[in-house]
Amino acid sequence: MSRPWRRLSAAQLNGIAVALGVALTQALIAALFGMPAGLAAVGGAVCASLPDLPNPPRRIWPRVLPAAFAAALVTALIGFGQRSLPLMIALVALISFVSLLSMAWGPRAGPLSFSAVLAMVFAMAWHAPADAAAIAAHAGWVLLGGLVYALWARAMSLLLQRRYGELALAGALRATERRLRSRAVRIAGTVTPAEASIRASIADDVLLAEALQAARDQVFAAPPSPRSRRQTEALLGLIELRDLLLASRLDTELLGADEPGRQWRAALATTLLHLADALAGFADAVALGAPLCQVSAARWREELAARLAGVAAPADDARHHLVDALQARLGHMLDDVEAMGRRLAGDELASSAWSAEQLQMFVSPEGWPLAALKAHLNLGSPVMRHALRAGLALSLAYALGHVLPWAAHPYWLMLSVAVVLRGNLEQTLSRRNERIIGTVLGCLLVLLIAQVHERHLLSLVFIAAVGTAHAYVNRRYRVAATAATLMALLQPLMLAPGSNPAIAERLADTVIGALLAWAFCFVLPSWERRSLARLVPLLRGALARHAANMLRWAPTPEQQLSARLSRQQAYAALAALAAAAQRTRVEPAHVRLPEDRIEAVLSHGYRLMALLGALQHLMGRRGEKLDAEQAQAALGPALRDCVAALKQEAGMPAAAVAGEARELLEEPDADAGVWPEHLGQQDLTPWLLRRLRLCRREARALSAALLRLPPAA
Repeated sequence: MSRPWRRLSAAQLNGIAVALGVALTQALIAALFGMPAGLAAVGGAVCASLPDLPNPPRRIWPRVLPAAFAAALVTALIGFGQRSLPLMIALVALISFVSLLSMAWGPRAGPLSFSAVLAMVFAMAWHAPADAAAIAAHAGWVLLGGLVYALWARAMSLLLQRRYGELALAGALRATERRLRSRAVRIAGTVTPAEASIRASIADDVLLAEALQAARDQVFAAPPSPRSRRQTEALLGLIELRDLLLASRLDTELLGADEPGRQWRAALATTLLHLADALAGFADAVALGAPLCQVSAARWREELAARLAGVAAPADDARHHLVDALQARLGHMLDDVEAMGRRLAGDELASSAWSAEQLQMFVSPEGWPLAALKAHLNLGSPVMRHALRAGLALSLAYALGHVLPWAAHPYWLMLSVAVVLRGNLEQTLSRRNERIIGTVLGCLLVLLIAQVHERHLLSLVFIAAVGTAHAYVNRRYRVAATAATLMALLQPLMLAPGSNPAIAERLADTVIGALLAWAFCFVLPSWERRSLARLVPLLRGALARHAANMLRWAPTPEQQLSARLSRQQAYAALAALAAAAQRTRVEPAHVRLPEDRIEAVLSHGYRLMALLGALQHLMGRRGEKLDAEQAQAALGPALRDCVAALKQEAGMPAAAVAGEARELLEEPDADAGVWPEHLGQQDLTPWLLRRLRLCRREARALSAALLRLPPAA
């Protein structure tokens, strides 16, 4: 692949592939069956393209084909209902409700749900079919376009699979690099108050978790080859490095804020920055084909030791023991990054400890099981509420479009509502503003493009807009909205070059639709407070399972696999709560989640994860320096105490919560925060016992923080 292409992101490559696929579908069907058939097929191709995202090939048809069939079915229904306004309003409500109810399958169903809504818009924009035969023919061309595009999508996925894997791994490397840099400045104490907040730190962890999951979905699905094996081993090492990085926050606050403490912090932070530089070089090698940088853990250790030795601190300063422990802990990260470089270079090609079947357990779920709908068939479900809300909003928008003075395109108003109205207020507000700005920019571009009267050039601009909208819809929605405006206004120009584009109408429909979507956020609202009924038990269960899996001496391979799975689930549960905390900030004050209480839960949750990770690495990497009998005797009670605290039932009466919280926060381990000797010690069992005491304390503190959250309803 040439160097300029290597600078394209996965979304941009995917957008180009989508644009080419839509153009090819139109050209092929128009050449075989005529231009009307080609234009109808374009609608099916565009609808089918929405779920065509950077995914492994095996995921393409299960996502694209349902969108193609849904588009054809919706086209037929709209064709039969177009002669009756009441029937059309009812169809809009029904189709919108059913399509949005598919969000019960999670975010992966988002593009599929919008395919049906977009198919409605395309069907309404088509001239009303004269009879049932014309309706069936139109729906057939739409289906054919979707099926042809599905073949193209599968072929392009096979072609780009290797590149998608490289870009996903490079993205995970860069996300870890950013996390290392942010952690380094926090240790050094050189951050601004905003950057130093717990919310900013948690946001960094969430972004890293998302990047690692995207890499898992691509790299673990790659066909077996030496390259894919190197990438898999590098990604597994990166996941372990994330745990070590999380554990690096432990104990650093005990260094103090005096001059020696600041110097020690600066020395540790400098080493983290060196690691970040190495990961940035690895990312450039994977994504851009740059030469792989050479790294040396031994050299890093020497430099770190020299910096620490240069700190002006009294020889009898008790913190020397802590510095020695932090230096040893950081040494594990140095070893892991060096090993990662060797794997990427192909120097280490030993067989992985995990089979392909085991690795598949860590990828995102796939498929459309009907059982997923059952939990959402009630008015308390946010999915059900959003589906009802969207059905009401879109049907009202369509009806309103028929009574406005400019009733030529009522489906534009409906489309504006559909793209702006999201499942929560935060995303709706963001979409509202970006949609209006993007529409204004698109209208300005159309004023320039309208001077071109060449149909083929207009078609090229339209295809480019299709790819641009697809590439940026989930990343920079303003760009996607600009491209969508081009698509909407270029269609009549393509049919009649030189005609007057309906710019004023488009602007008015966009503004009215965006405001209507915003207003409907307060109809059957799904405030984040409601999500606590699901998120709190999820977090308790995930952390309890992870604690039970991690607090084991000499785990078997099956137990190690369970620990990796529970770790992934625990991070996902923490990320879900952090996302809810982010979204609630724009909600009305009387329903908003209390920021300090949510941050307390997240802080204790991530600290518990750090402690569990530190225990795992202590037992796994330095087990020979532990007293096995004493360690095993301590692990059992610690496991029982942590799991019991984490499984503490929520939902207590409000009057009892305060007393329960005080009881849980009582500190029975007075020496839990005291660090043991480390300099020259061969027995590290005291460190393990200290970590276990801290795990107990964090589990109790987390449970108390969860009890202080407001009621879910």
